[in-house]
Amino acid sequence: MKKRKTKKRLPFIAWLGASFIIFVAVVNTIPSLVTSTTNIPVVGKIVKAVNFDDFMMNKNEDLQEEVNIESVNFTQYGNPVQELSFNEGIATGGEITDNINVNSISILNENNAEHIVIGFALRDENKPLLAAPYFEIEYDENPYTMTFSIYGARAFDANDFKNLKKSDFIMDAYELFTPDDSLIRFVIVFKGPVFIEGKEYADPANIIVTVFEDMHVKDVKQYAIRTAPYLFGGEIAILEEYLHEEEGIRILRESGILFSTWESEFYIEAGMFNKREEAEKKASEINEKFGSDIQVYVEER
Repeated sequence: MKKRKTKKRLPFIAWLGASFIIFVAVVNTIPSLVTSTTNIPVVGKIVKAVNFDDFMMNKNEDLQEEVNIESVNFTQYGNPVQELSFNEGIATGGEITDNINVNSISILNENNAEHIVIGFALRDENKPLLAAPYFEIEYDENPYTMTFSIYGARAFDANDFKNLKKSDFIMDAYELFTPDDSLIRFVIVFKGPVFIEGKEYADPANIIVTVFEDMHVKDVKQYAIRTAPYLFGGEIAILEEYLHEEEGIRILRESGILFSTWESEFYIEAGMFNKREEAEKKASEINEKFGSDIQVYVEER
């Protein structure tokens, strides 16, 4: 027996929902309506509840109160050029230049936040730069690191990292070996997850990276592909060159004195996976590709 077709009717609840959507749209596109109806009993409360501007303002105020960051006067560090946008953990900026000295790294403490200030000068002349050299900053997790690459830099007077020892968030810092004599790289290791913001300044040139604790990140088990440890020097640079096409390459400290690069052992991390099977498969591919030149294994974190 065939079923009789019935005419569809719009249920009352659907009609009510559609009316409410129209009401929300009107409230958020006609500011005068919000002002004129706010003091009306019942209606005023509904208008406040669906006003997105008020909601976002309250949300931002709650976040600011949680982080408790006050405004700092950065005029002594130059004129703001741009806010750094960390797309997939990477931010870039600056201009192509040469003969630069990374001559200062300092920390400014501000309630629950810290500002890492990186300064530049002309090599051998110690004259402040007008514009920052081209740079790349990469933030990674587990462990939480920030890798700085400063192009056109040929001196690194701030490589003792003495001011970073005053930080409440930073656990370690070290320079990376690179065969390119016009590139300075260094890594900052954090004690835990952090939020990152940054600005580039000019006249004089500075990079200021602001960090504060990220209390919403939960540690999860992951599996890293890594090499054996090597002393600081050319050997690890050769291995890095072999693996440069792999994603997720970074150099991490295995042992040594914190905030010191010399007499330390480092290893290369060649990717991070959430599943052991995937990590082991990738490790096997790398070992098969490079043979005895490079051997990697999986480390659980």
